[in-house]
Amino acid sequence: MIVYHGTTLEIRKPDIRHSKSHMDFGMGFYTTSFQIQAERWALRKGMRLSKPAIVNAYEAGNLAKYHVK
Repeated sequence: MIVYHGTTLEIRKPDIRHSKSHMDFGMGFYTTSFQIQAERWALRKGMRLSKPAIVNAYEAGNLAKYHVK
């Protein structure tokens, strides 16, 4: 399964230590299975920070071994 993360940076290895604790589901690395949703997140963040929008894609494999919300 491919998941997407919209932001303004290329993120090769996701790391939750850089996440914020006040997010909807707490600390974590937020992804979506919908590419268009990640594109919108990236565009909004890019406009807010005056940076280019970047969508990172990851092969998630078997999600059964992770705590997925």
